[in-house]
Amino acid sequence: MIHQFLKYKARDHAAVRTQEYLFNQLFPYIGNKRKLLPLVWEAILKTGITEGLFVDFFSGSGVVSRLAKKNGFKVIANDWEPYSFFYNHAYIEQNKYPLFKGLDGLEKVYEYLNNLEGSHGYISEYYCPWDDKKPDIKKERMFFTHKNGMKTDAMREKIFEWEKEEKINLKEKAVLLASLMYSVSYISNTSGVFKGFHNGWGGKTGTALYRILSDIKLIPPVLFNNKEKNKVYQMDSQLLAETLNGKEQISIAYLDPPYNQHPYGSNYHILNTIALWDKPAINKCILVNGKKKNKSAIRTDWRTERRSAYNYKNEAVDGLEKLIKTINSDYILLSYSTDGHMSLKDVLEIFADHGKLSMVSKPYKRYRVSTPRMSEKPYNVETVLILDKNKTSSKNVIKKLWGEFLEQDRWLNK
Repeated sequence: MIHQFLKYKARDHAAVRTQEYLFNQLFPYIGNKRKLLPLVWEAILKTGITEGLFVDFFSGSGVVSRLAKKNGFKVIANDWEPYSFFYNHAYIEQNKYPLFKGLDGLEKVYEYLNNLEGSHGYISEYYCPWDDKKPDIKKERMFFTHKNGMKTDAMREKIFEWEKEEKINLKEKAVLLASLMYSVSYISNTSGVFKGFHNGWGGKTGTALYRILSDIKLIPPVLFNNKEKNKVYQMDSQLLAETLNGKEQISIAYLDPPYNQHPYGSNYHILNTIALWDKPAINKCILVNGKKKNKSAIRTDWRTERRSAYNYKNEAVDGLEKLIKTINSDYILLSYSTDGHMSLKDVLEIFADHGKLSMVSKPYKRYRVSTPRMSEKPYNVETVLILDKNKTSSKNVIKKLWGEFLEQDRWLNK
């Protein structure tokens, strides 16, 4: 049976206004399991485990970690992207608001930041047009209005100043950054991904001007106290598995690795800049010597510091197999989508070699940009593989599960 709170309803659970912990200020995220939580929960229930340690190795937005935290598990959430670390430090590691003793409490801090005057700085200089009413769409980036860019600069500089003066600690910084990163995402002139921005406010159709042209405002995140010592890490998933071996007995390990060639560090580069506030050098104007150069001003550290094997078709399967071998847990759950570049048959073979394998599946309507650009396959099959590492699979399990999957896929897309 699926719990009522898992049934996501866009009107009731809109991230900008809901007080439901699972969905509160959940920023738009590629591969987000928000609508697939019932499927993940079904897989968890099939293990028969409802407590113990739940480790989310690729936590991203943290929605699955929130699900586990709210339902009886101690949670470890991991992701090597800086924005994910701070975001989940607030929502997963913290059970209650930090005191903000150095700044007269949380309420005063948010009131102060929201009342700051905007000031010209890094974001307004490089990611915004100079004149919001007359932007130069050929030369200027339009990720945010200049007004919101200046307010973002003012708030982020103040958080940096407080940290430098030791007026806030890591917990307090994470809470503030979680609010700021969500708010920056909300008022961005994008469809959620920072690889590009609309050509004009809201694009040709003026989409979502109600949020894009609204004033940025910080609201404290909704926290949940599960009375456990939850922990958030920022490291490579393989390194985390090696680190936890012999130290923590994992009840359920959950894997949701990148499924295609697009790295999250480039998709959400501005959130990493907000998190790190390192202000990487970029060109101010899109046009350099008459040619477009780095139109979206994407930072490049993901190529050297956070290069993922899962973004490369010829490396992903080997990376997954090594990780499965290393993880010391009773169960491993893996979210798999037909939109990914790893063959399900390959994944099934890896899992079947390391324990008893089963799965749960659900049809899911594919994303489409517009009606004229509909996919040839309107549906994909979302699957959660369930590996019981304490048992062994029968010889025909791969053939059986593969057959079930193909039959469902063909029926949906005939």
